[in-house]
Amino acid sequence: MKKICFFSGDITRSGGTERVSTVIANQLVKNKKFDICFLSLWEINDKLFYTLNDKIKRYTLFEKITSGKRIPTYVHRIRKFIKNNNIDVLIDIDGILDLYSIPALRGVKCKLISWEQFNYYYNPDGAYRKITRKWAAKKADAIVVLTDEDKQNYKKEVRIKGKITRIYNPMESFGDNNAGYDLDSKLIISAGRLTAQKGFDVLVDVADIVLKKHPNWKWIICGEGEERKALEDKIRKYGLEQNLILQGNVKNIEDYYRKSAMFVLTSRAEGFGLVLTEAKKECLPCVSFRCPAGPGEIIQEGVNGYLIDCFNIKAMAEKINQLIENQDIRKKFSDNSMVGTEKFNIDKIGEQWMELIEWI
Repeated sequence: MKKICFFSGDITRSGGTERVSTVIANQLVKNKKFDICFLSLWEINDKLFYTLNDKIKRYTLFEKITSGKRIPTYVHRIRKFIKNNNIDVLIDIDGILDLYSIPALRGVKCKLISWEQFNYYYNPDGAYRKITRKWAAKKADAIVVLTDEDKQNYKKEVRIKGKITRIYNPMESFGDNNAGYDLDSKLIISAGRLTAQKGFDVLVDVADIVLKKHPNWKWIICGEGEERKALEDKIRKYGLEQNLILQGNVKNIEDYYRKSAMFVLTSRAEGFGLVLTEAKKECLPCVSFRCPAGPGEIIQEGVNGYLIDCFNIKAMAEKINQLIENQDIRKKFSDNSMVGTEKFNIDKIGEQWMELIEWI
């Protein structure tokens, strides 16, 4: 039995990375060849935000958030954990964690998979992430990226010693086309962490055009983050408090999708765009900036949504207004929502992960 360890910053968080890694772990644990566990630097919450199979054990390197510790301290603890638990494969669920795991695995019989959650040209951690990407190219047994676009980015920018493969983030389940889609809904939904990357400041500019033309519509943003105060101020400045609502983190986001007429994404950059597949699963038309990387591989232009040149606020507002004003287009996009989604099937994605783990 292969012992597989997913290495996380904090698996109790509510982010997309944590959601996808728990979904994949739950899928892999069904295979009796694998013994799955999670190792986090620490866990700040008492309970998991996302569900993990009871067979999957959780461990932490530190009891609480630890600042001021030198990198060798992390490296030593990771190395000790891997040796004591006879880990065969370590999966860094975010490439930045390679900073610790690559030196920790030096001289240890454990394979490393570096899982890229952003795209090659997006560096939220500055120099550290640039360094870890180059290390992974030289030292990781495999690099997993989320889009074909990013696979080409890696091949263009670095010489990869091991294997690089694209494995999409999965849809957890498939519903019937148009099941429950509310054609009379007057609600727009967006979702994601309230960070600069997600572009919600730009969304407010788009909403200012859309909601003032259609004051009987509402727009909610599900998610939480450090940009909340700035967004609240901007919403107040535009006088949109009654129509543009910051909903915060929600456990039952599917319920919000099912009440909505469309999904809008205004990110500056994505690693994939998991929320788009979630919205499509619930038969929602999608409107998104064509940001790197992901939306262009999820939305079929003019079939089940619209792709807009990045930061063209006027063009995005026009397409949203077009959907608001034309139920026939909304219904067409909803009917076609599952077109092109077969490649995101959870069983297919699980098989790709199993094949990769067995290959290395």
